[in-house]
This record gives sequence, C-alpha cells and structure tokens, in this order.
Amino acid sequence: MYQLYQTTRSAAMSTHAALEEIGAKYELIAVDLSKPRTDEHLALNPQGKVPILVHDKGKERRVIFQSAACLLYLGDQHPEAKLLPPLGTIERAHCHQWLFFMAEQLQPAYLMHFYPERFTSDANGIPGVQTKAAELVDQAWRVLEGQLNPGPYLLGKAITICDLYMLTFSIWHQPHHRPLESYQNVARTLAAVRERPAVQRMLDANGAA
Repeated sequence: MYQLYQTTRSAAMSTHAALEEIGAKYELIAVDLSKPRTDEHLALNPQGKVPILVHDKGKERRVIFQSAACLLYLGDQHPEAKLLPPLGTIERAHCHQWLFFMAEQLQPAYLMHFYPERFTSDANGIPGVQTKAAELVDQAWRVLEGQLNPGPYLLGKAITICDLYMLTFSIWHQPHHRPLESYQNVARTLAAVRERPAVQRMLDANGAA
C-alpha cells in the first residue's frame, strides 16, 4: 500500500501516473501548500514539499521524496511494469541521465518562471529572471527534441518513468513560452503518453486532461 502526498498539477503528477501504470494500491493525501506544513509533513520531508511517497511494506514504513527518486523507487519495486530498465544496462544509465537532466535543467527553469522572486534579491530584476527562464525552458526542450529522434519515447521503443516525468513539465508550460507543438518529436511523444488509460486517470484527477 502506498500513500502519495500531493497537490494537483504539482511535481507529484509523474509519481501519480506511475502508480496508475503499475496498478498499485495507493491513497492520495492532499496537501494545501498555502498553509503552514504540519509536523507530520515535515517529519516526512523537511523541505515541506510534495511529492512524498510512503510505502508500507510489511512491518517497514519507507518514505521517499523528490519526484525522480519516487519514480526510480516505484520502477524498482515493480519490475513487471517495465517502466525502468534493468540494473547494469546502458538503458538504465540513460534513464538516470534523462531524469536528472529534467530535474536539474527543466524543472528549475519552470520554477524561475513561477517564483522569480526566489532567483533575485532585486525586485526590479524579476522581469529579467522570467525572460531568462523562458530561454532555459526552450533550451531544455530542444535537447529533449533531439533525443526523441527517432523515439517514439525518450529511451526508444518502450515508455519509461522518464516519459511520465516529462509529461509533468508539459502541463506546466505557459502560453507565452515557445509552443510545445513546435517541438515535433516532443509533441508526438506527449500525445502518445497522454493516450494511455493510466495517464488519463491521473490527468483527470489533476484537472489536466
């Protein structure tokens, strides 16, 4: 049994989609990020963020936070779902590579857009931060566009947790950014991911269908 601490349209979406793909039993626990975090929440994740994945496995309670870590954990726990390549393979290394690329390049760029005040001590610099954020978003999607040739998924023929993670950022994309449709390979992959019944259930729950 899993518990996923989440808010709608947050970085928890990829973990939510993975749980649906796996077919695991889970409970969603809504977190109101506009309110102070409870002591219980901070005990699970001292950053006070989501997602937090809690796995009650027998008598052991396991707690994982950070989206990429949650995805890797679920992939390891459920190899039958084939969302994560086997240990020791180059495909596994490439899966780590693209997860960390998105965590280090794409997600911070979107956070710069949504929370520009976190990236400057000068209020007059906020427009410049948002301009730079749009540039970094475009740069990251261009790299993914190249990787998705020929595709159809980031690691080739089979969907993995990398594609579920990428979907999150497409939902965060903003109208004034370069349209995702202009990255033809990215758009094709995202459309294929969205068509999956498990992903549709996640999108419906997040109001992102």
